[in-house]
Amino acid sequence: MRDFILGLAFMLSGCIVIYVAQQYPTMASLQFGPSLFPSLIGGGFLIGGLFLSVKQVPILKTQYASNTPGNNRPLPIRSLLASLLPCVMIIFYILTSEFLGAAVSLAVGIFVLMLSRKASLLLSLAVSILASLTIYFIFSTYLMIPLPEGLMRFWG
Repeated sequence: MRDFILGLAFMLSGCIVIYVAQQYPTMASLQFGPSLFPSLIGGGFLIGGLFLSVKQVPILKTQYASNTPGNNRPLPIRSLLASLLPCVMIIFYILTSEFLGAAVSLAVGIFVLMLSRKASLLLSLAVSILASLTIYFIFSTYLMIPLPEGLMRFWG
């Protein structure tokens, strides 16, 4: 049941990512714009979630058709929420990157994900800051993809 619900959540997340990515401005000089990579990621979420959900349908049918004792088990909410956390962090990034900036939103997301996996506070803080700044500067400097500056525009 958990995998079925996760598949549905990934499909929903993929649709949201694709929808939001299509709102990004296009660049006249390029055949593709800043919406390409998020759309590909959203498509991957959508296809992966579809496969995960469809794979669970026969298992759920046999499980609910028979009267097995496992049917009355409560759904493990804590593990389900932990599995959904990466999706939540992607949605967090989409909703906050314009105001906070890409680097800050990435840092918060990486920090929360590392803490959820029980990494130490200091390691989580250091890795999240270094990784987010590295990703930000690679995209903005070398790939020339403008990412939202957010709070960083006040520092420069």
